[in-house]
This record gives sequence, structure tokens and C-alpha cells, in this order.
Amino acid sequence: MDCKTVSRLRLYDSWLKARTMILIMEEKVFDLVVVGAGLMGSAAAFHASQLSKISVCLVGPPEPKNRQEVEIFGCWHDEGRVYYRISPLHTWQVVSSRSIERLANLEELTGIKICTKTGCIHIYKDKKKHEENIEVSRQLDLEGQDISHTWKNIFPFLNMPEGASICYEEKCAGHLNPRRLVEAHQKAAQLAGTHLLKEIVMTVRPSETMMHRWEVVTESGTVLQCQQVLVATGGYAALKPLFQHVKPGFVPKLELRTQTVAFLQISEEEAHRLWRMPCMVIRHPFKNLDGGYVVPPIKYPDGKWYVKMGHGRAYEETRSSLAEVTHWYQQQSGVPECVQQLTQYLKYLLPGLKVESVCGDGCLTSHTPNGEPYIDIVAEGFGVVLGGNGYGAKCSEELGRLSVHLTLLGEWDSDVPRERVRIIWEAETVNKVH
Repeated sequence: MDCKTVSRLRLYDSWLKARTMILIMEEKVFDLVVVGAGLMGSAAAFHASQLSKISVCLVGPPEPKNRQEVEIFGCWHDEGRVYYRISPLHTWQVVSSRSIERLANLEELTGIKICTKTGCIHIYKDKKKHEENIEVSRQLDLEGQDISHTWKNIFPFLNMPEGASICYEEKCAGHLNPRRLVEAHQKAAQLAGTHLLKEIVMTVRPSETMMHRWEVVTESGTVLQCQQVLVATGGYAALKPLFQHVKPGFVPKLELRTQTVAFLQISEEEAHRLWRMPCMVIRHPFKNLDGGYVVPPIKYPDGKWYVKMGHGRAYEETRSSLAEVTHWYQQQSGVPECVQQLTQYLKYLLPGLKVESVCGDGCLTSHTPNGEPYIDIVAEGFGVVLGGNGYGAKCSEELGRLSVHLTLLGEWDSDVPRERVRIIWEAETVNKVH
């Protein structure tokens, strides 16, 4: 046989195996189907798989190789996200602390490196807010240090804004790889028997039989049967008709905000010079920016080193339809003016930085009206975990656990009051959900 024939036979064999697996899945009644295979969904599938005698299926598309060919994207399609525990917002302080303290166990279980401990410095213009941060750290024993007057001795290669107040979170802070976090949760879940179906879900409908409660229907026509379902699709929960059978005419109230990032490519030598560089969370303005965050040098899959900076509320724009979201991701550029501003701010923070090239990109974050996540039951056996509010990556491990225990066990074991995380609905619009 020639090479083309062998290649065709291999493709057919792969297709046949995948189709056989789908047929097996369609015959099975799962205890839980998790819709959305991103950060929260993958974490949820892992925690469900750890419960005794629970059958789980995780459904969601993988990261696309070519953005121009798809319409579903994830903010986890990247190599670096800042993680830290100190926060004046109680809910996010609690869930981030619970998440971060378990990631080492996940790394050990899967052999996948997720976290890089670099520490994190919080830079404030408002001294009162800085003092509140220090007090939160003291009360919760998070070991934050006030280095407002000593930062130059610790990080001589940095430059700080005039009069800035600075808190240094040395322990349990740094950056994590969201791609590897998703990979690790999925690997651990599959090791425990979870099925993974790499398809896009079209809707969830009630069953017409007594054998199971819900049916999850994918865009390719696959129908999964289950007793419980958990939707963890991020901002797409407001853009896809996933709730038309449980809350007709309504969608979760989520504001989808664009996020622009600047990638400054540097040499390997320059990356080694900055090996002690911490992550930064900045609440101090610079030109048109109101703040931002910085991730230290990371080697990306293209083999190049980049320092990354994102912005605060300045330059955020809202997107309200699937078409708008798709166009934003497919641009792969972010807002050019914002990229320029971020580049200037980063060069100010890192004097003498030798930059080889600059590029921008964009993603979306989903925000709730009260800034709290949604972890709720919307119908019998139908749970949701949504609304990362910009904190989703570092908090996804605990958000996934809480949502699974609520959906499958009816339990709520958290210092976060249950009432805080109730879902808020809004009427759907014609151009939004389609």
C-alpha cells in the first residue's frame, strides 16, 4: 500500500474508534455530565470522579489550532496567570486560598507542572487600600509584608511609581499555567474513570423517560443521558441556548468584558537576568491605564520568552453576542492602543528591558452584577458554576469542588455564605443567544 492509502486507513481507524466510544456513551446513563471542559468544568469533573460510584462525562471542545475555524474559545488558552491569596474581597480570598493549597497535590497526582512560585507584589496608589490588604493578610496569617520603603533592596531591577504602597506576598503566590491546569484536572478525572467528549454542547433538555432526568445534546447530534448536569461554560452560558428548557426566555446575567494583553518578547539571557522577578498586581495609574498585572518571563510553546502585561478596567469593552465574541478572539490582537500603553508601563517598571518584539492578543472575562461567582441549582439535578470575574484561573479548583458537592450531594461546605453565590437571570435578547 502507498503512503496515502496507509494515511487514509489510519484516519478511518481513528474515526471508527471515536465513533464507537460515542455510541457507548450514548447508551450509558451518567450520574453527572459536566458541560464545559475549561478551567471550572475540568476541575468539577475531577472532583466528581473522586466521589464513590459516580459515573462522569466531561463535554467540551479542545483548544483550537486555528481560531479562524471555530466560534468557541477559552481564556485558559495561555501559559501564564497570576495567582495569590491576599484580597479584600472575602469570597475570592477564601476560594483562591482553598484552590492554591491543593494544586501541589494535583501536580503530584498527575506529574504535570502547573505552578511557578515567584511571589507577588501588590502595588497601590491608595495607601488606605494597601493598609486594608496588610490587615487582611495579618488577620488570616497570609504573611504579606509591607515593603513600601524596602522594595529596592529586594528587587533592584524594578522601578516603582512615585509614592506607591507595596505589599509583598512571598509565599503561595506566583503564576500558574492554565493550559496545564486544565490538562491535569482532565488527566486525573480520566484516571478515575471519567469519559471525555470533545464536542460543543448545543442544549440541555429534560428526558422524556423515567430512566434518566436530563439529556445533553451536542452540535454534532450526540445525545448524552444523565441524572445530573453541571454547566460550566463561562461567558458562553449567556450566548448559547443551554437553559431554554429550565428558564425559558432567560439567560444568566453575565457581562462579557474584553481583555487585552501585551507580550514583550525578550532573549533567554534577558529572561535569566530577571529570574527573581515576582508577579505584580498593580492598582496604580499610568497614562491612560488605571493599573494592571504582570507575569514574569515565561517560555512559550513557540520556544520564545515573553513578559506579559494585562490592564485593569481601562480599555475594557463589553461584547454581547456570539458574533461579537468570535470576532474579538479571531482578531488575535486586542486593542492596539492598549498594547502600546501596556508596553510603555512595563518598560517603566523594568528599566533597561531589552525587548525584541511586541505583540498583542485578547480574551474575555465574564462578570456577575455583584462580583460573586454563580454556584447554584437552577432545576432539580441541574447545577451551574459560572462567573470567574477575572479570578477564574486561580480559583477554579475550589469553584469546581463546591459546585460538584452542591449538585451531586446537596452539600455546601465553605466559609462563603451560600446566599452570596445565587444565580441572577436576565431576559435574553434576539441577537445575544444565537
